[in-house]
Amino acid sequence: MWKDDPNVSEVVRVLNPLLLMYYFYAVVFSPFESTFSLCRPQFILEEAPADSKIVVAQPRRLAATGVAGRVADERGEDGPGKKSVGYVVRGATAMCNSTRLMFCTTGVLLRQLQSEGALDCISHILIDEVHERHLDTDVLLGILKSCLATTPHLKVVLMSATLDADRFAAYWGKDTPRMHIPGFTYPVKDYFLEDVLSLTGYIPPKKGKKKKNQFNNPGGYRRRKQSPWADSERSDEENDEGEEDESVATSATSSSGKTNLQAPSIPIEDLVKRVNESDIDYDMLAVLVGRLLQGKTPEDDGSILVFLPGTPEIGKAETSIRRIVKSGNMSILPLHGGLQPQEQQKVFVNARYGMTKVILSTNVAETSITIPDCTIVIDTCKEKQSSYDPSNRMPLLVERFAARDSLKQRRGRAGRVRSGTCYKLISRSTHDKLPEHGTPEIRRCALDQTLLSLLFLGVERGSGDFLNNLLDPPSQKAIDAAICSLERLGAVSVSNGEDRQLALTPLGMHLAGIPAPPSVGKILVMGCLMRCRKAALAIAAGMSVGRSPFLKVDVFRNSRGRKGEDEEESLEEFREKKVIEARLELFKSVGNSDLAMLAAAYMQWDAVGGGGGQKRQFCESLSLSINGMRDMKKLVSQLDNSLCSAGFFASKEADSHVNSWRIIRSCIVAALAPSQIVRVERPGTKYAETMEGAIEKDGNSRELKFFSRGDENGSSNLNKRYHGIAEERVFVHPASANFSIGNYSCPWLVYHELVRTSKPFLRDATECTSYALLLFGGKLDVQASEELVIVDGYIRLSANARIGALIGGLRKKVDELLSEKIANPSSDIVASIEMKIIVSLIKTDGLGT
Repeated sequence: MWKDDPNVSEVVRVLNPLLLMYYFYAVVFSPFESTFSLCRPQFILEEAPADSKIVVAQPRRLAATGVAGRVADERGEDGPGKKSVGYVVRGATAMCNSTRLMFCTTGVLLRQLQSEGALDCISHILIDEVHERHLDTDVLLGILKSCLATTPHLKVVLMSATLDADRFAAYWGKDTPRMHIPGFTYPVKDYFLEDVLSLTGYIPPKKGKKKKNQFNNPGGYRRRKQSPWADSERSDEENDEGEEDESVATSATSSSGKTNLQAPSIPIEDLVKRVNESDIDYDMLAVLVGRLLQGKTPEDDGSILVFLPGTPEIGKAETSIRRIVKSGNMSILPLHGGLQPQEQQKVFVNARYGMTKVILSTNVAETSITIPDCTIVIDTCKEKQSSYDPSNRMPLLVERFAARDSLKQRRGRAGRVRSGTCYKLISRSTHDKLPEHGTPEIRRCALDQTLLSLLFLGVERGSGDFLNNLLDPPSQKAIDAAICSLERLGAVSVSNGEDRQLALTPLGMHLAGIPAPPSVGKILVMGCLMRCRKAALAIAAGMSVGRSPFLKVDVFRNSRGRKGEDEEESLEEFREKKVIEARLELFKSVGNSDLAMLAAAYMQWDAVGGGGGQKRQFCESLSLSINGMRDMKKLVSQLDNSLCSAGFFASKEADSHVNSWRIIRSCIVAALAPSQIVRVERPGTKYAETMEGAIEKDGNSRELKFFSRGDENGSSNLNKRYHGIAEERVFVHPASANFSIGNYSCPWLVYHELVRTSKPFLRDATECTSYALLLFGGKLDVQASEELVIVDGYIRLSANARIGALIGGLRKKVDELLSEKIANPSSDIVASIEMKIIVSLIKTDGLGT
């Protein structure tokens, strides 16, 4: 079928001689992926010997599975995994003994390279969309470049439509062949913010004013009463800002779907100045969708593709569109990586006659996939980039403007099969100031997990020789921060001497085999060692899911006091009260830990039988997001597979302590201490006089003060010293269940996340215990004369020298047990007498049974 295409025949003519080269590096770029991106691997499959194995690495799971399905269909196969075409992505595999053309994600390919001799059976590796500069892609390029000298049978092809070809070619060598495959795309007309405002007649609110919820809300604005469980970035000490604007958007959409346009009396230049381009105006987006739908005829089957930065933004956009556009001829479809494959496939199905698909997508639709009927692109020009805050040692997901090469890719979605239009919701001047290419991810992310994998592969030893030879090397500061983090976690050991050398510890060997951040992997390993495997999986999934499934708990009030509102408010208050009571009861049952509370909620939800209805009722009783719980379940399944691969299998014995929350909280401490630890400063004990005498008063949460260890070289907010160590004051976030806690039995907490708004706020805090800190909190310094043990140079605990010696011996034994598990994955190391001693010490805090 594809051999009849003259463009394809030309590619075959050029490509065949190159396939005979001893080494094959090619920088290939093509704007017409619907033909060439699918056919290039097939050319090689047809020309290569029967024993050749071809791997195509895609940046996203949707692209890998979608393109595999398309190629299998073009080859007349009954889906991927049946014959020559297959795929492997995290959580899903489709392959058989006949599979010779394998699609996968870049991360999966990196994992595969950790296996000995992984490249022996691979003849060709094609890496698609290399212009996106994902961290995994850059590392993969570096590994393959270093491997080509020792694997002469391997051929590597790099593919992209918008890459900086000169830089990539220079990186691979001066003799690198470059191929430009010309393709055909239909014209796409560009419109910017100025054009959108003129087309829709939309009048933005003045800057600094809050937008009145005008569209289809006759009751006006409702003020929200904050509760301690509200998922807000502000504390009760922060003030609301801004007033409502009386003159806001004047365009609405009627129930018939027609947009009521008013010729704006305000100059377009002034309207543009009103728009805060750093934020998405969802009402403007919805009005534009309504205007475009109004101009379509029933015969026009073209769909509208809207690019948004993330899943929460997709939800907000859908809410605004449904509220403002009262049209019966649209079908709104979300598209993001978290959807099930059957839900993702809906965007590729043609809408029925007279209907228009409005696809709300993250950047998964930016490259590698084609929505055949897409004729209109609405681009918010935003994306979420992975970043890293070194002062807090926290990974971040930052929303910012996309680079122009990404915007070009998005624009091209509308010109694949017919002429199209692209509406960019930013001004021309803002667009012209955007960089041509984005900052490579390796320059803005924490390198802990990457360095762990490179140490496991043996291509890096801590000197930076490998990392410094990448296309865009990371800073030495980022490398040093990763080494320090892994050393404090216990994953690597650093040799002293002139040439710094790193070696993986037994724990590090296990963490390198788990596709998760090292702290998440350590929770899983420790959970298996201490027989609370199921709870550890739930906590790890909760840390990885990105957003807490616990929803806001709010009471809404209407300041106008319309008739009938009192009854509604009373019902809302009653429901809120029941949810808060249920959450408090759950929190008390697990101890002072947000992550343990989430794990308990997940395990109870997972155990609910009777179908989805009863699970939904359970979620309502705790105000949990049902989609959030499902996302956790998918992550639990993926992480469970990783543990099984390491020899930590599920069993009744593996979960014998699944309800021992003191042990479970110790697993959290093991993963987060000592890097993410907070000191609790308590006021002096207060007493009240009673008939029986003086009794100690309960503590008050407002009297507690919290301090984290500061970086004297990088932090400007240091305001206290603790035994000579600089500290910064931090605050428990109102969304944390620890917000109202007034007493802690141990004056140390660990946290999973720290956010900075008006103040530095702790999320997901967990109270420590003394023995959890001694066993897992960092390096020990035993000062026998003062009967003091100092953990990681910061945490001071009263203990005699015998306890210090015992803890040191137990720590050493854990390393020996993990080494034994590496050598023999079937070994039952949790049954050792040393692990029983550790569990007993944690359960009783050293006080015996």
